[in-house]
Formats: sequence, structure tokens, C-alpha cells
Amino acid sequence: MKLETLALLACPACHGPLSLRDEADSIQAHSIDSGSLRCSRCQKEYAIERGIPRFIRAEELTGYNRRFARLYDWFSWIYGAFSKVAFAVIGMPEERGRREILDRLEPNGGRVLEVSIGPGVNLPYLVGAPGVGDVYGLDISLGQLRRCRSLSRRKRWSVDLFLGNAEALPFQDESFDAVFHIGGINFFNDRKKAIEEMIRVARPGTRILICDETEKGARAYERTLPGFKSSFEKGRAAVAAPVDLVPSTMEEVRVFDAWKGWMYCLEFRKPGAK
Repeated sequence: MKLETLALLACPACHGPLSLRDEADSIQAHSIDSGSLRCSRCQKEYAIERGIPRFIRAEELTGYNRRFARLYDWFSWIYGAFSKVAFAVIGMPEERGRREILDRLEPNGGRVLEVSIGPGVNLPYLVGAPGVGDVYGLDISLGQLRRCRSLSRRKRWSVDLFLGNAEALPFQDESFDAVFHIGGINFFNDRKKAIEEMIRVARPGTRILICDETEKGARAYERTLPGFKSSFEKGRAAVAAPVDLVPSTMEEVRVFDAWKGWMYCLEFRKPGAK
């Protein structure tokens, strides 16, 4: 994690400012590789291991969040290959599919946050793209983040990663110029809270994109992704874009199909001028 990123962080429990402990030992070449963060308000501490601040503990997760964190820890090993096969089945090049969503972001040279970054499958089409500044990624699965960190280091991309819950983002208010999420929100414990958190950390005027599988895509996962169907002990409800959970104060709210109808994309803008 870059040293300057510390100013963007906030306690996910109370939104208090965080300070670095053991500063002299943990800072190397303007980056933080280890140590811990302490909240000055509630005194909670969060470990930093191999450059990734850990704002959650696996044993404290509940419900769908716990089940899918475990599923994606295992799935992280084959996620990249699975993604390529999925686009082949859909019948479109992966780059075209990724850009169908990512090109709608409006970072204007500022910070971009991907909520549920996974192993970094969007990074090749995001890092260095016109208008994209620093990139940050959060995920509930440590396995996914490890794959993402490996990819970033191999490509020499400067991407800060965080182990955390989308329903309690560890960032200060109005920190990002673009915020997006692709895949996962259908089965968050609290989708409404996750949407509110994405809005909170976005700057006024930011376009926010939230995408996930349509019912067509979810049924395909049940047939092809081991452990997906068994994650629902009593079956699951049909999935749909959570447009009803978007606050009425948001602007330019729309839902459109992506990836030939396998995904929906919920798009809206936070009020205010950039």
C-alpha cells in the first residue's frame, strides 16, 4: 500500500481516522508492507500483511458473505480461466465485454475504486486507460486479493488492495472520482448498505456502476460453477438489478443489459458538480 493512501482510509466501524503503528519498521520506499492501523476514535486495530490492510476477519463474516468469501477463496485459482471460457460461451471478446462497462466510467484523471476486484480481471482494461488515475481495489476474499496482488506485481501496476466488506468500506467520504462493482452484489448480505457505501465514498458528480449476473447468468452459474448452487440452503430468489435500493436523490438512474443479456448494469450519478 502506498504511504499516501493512508490519508484516504477510515475505520469501517465508525469512520474515524486511522493512523499507522510501528511506522519506522513498516514503511519501505514510500510504501507500507506490514504493521497495523489504529482508529483514533474507537481504538480498533487492523493488521497490514504483505501490503494488504485487513479490515475483516473471516471468522466474523455471516450469512451469504461468509459462504461466498469461502467459495471465492477456492475459485480464485481458476477465476481467470473461467472468465475467458465464459466470454467464449457468451460469444464476444473479453476486451469488448469489459470495455462495455468500464468505458462508461468518468474518472477525469482521478482515483478509481473497484468494489469486489477479484483477481484483477478488469485491471488490464483499466490501468493506464485515458482519464484513469490511481486504481484501488477491495474484496471480501483474501484468495482473490492474493491473485490480484500477484498479477499487479507481475505487470508492475501500482494498485492498492484492501480486504474488506462492501457494506462497510474503509475509506473517507468523497474519496473517489469513479466507483464501480462487477459481480457479487446479487448475494451480499445487505445490498442496500453496499450501495449507500459506494455513494458515500464517491465524490459529488461521480457516475457509479453496479453490475452482476441476470437470472440467465445466475442459472448458468448453477450449472457450471462448483459450490454455487449449494450455497443456497433453501434455494434462492430470482435475481434482478437492485434499482429499488438506489436512494431517490440519485440522478440519471438507468438499468441496461450488458454482455448480451448475461449481466445487468445499474448506473446512476451522485448529485453535485465535480
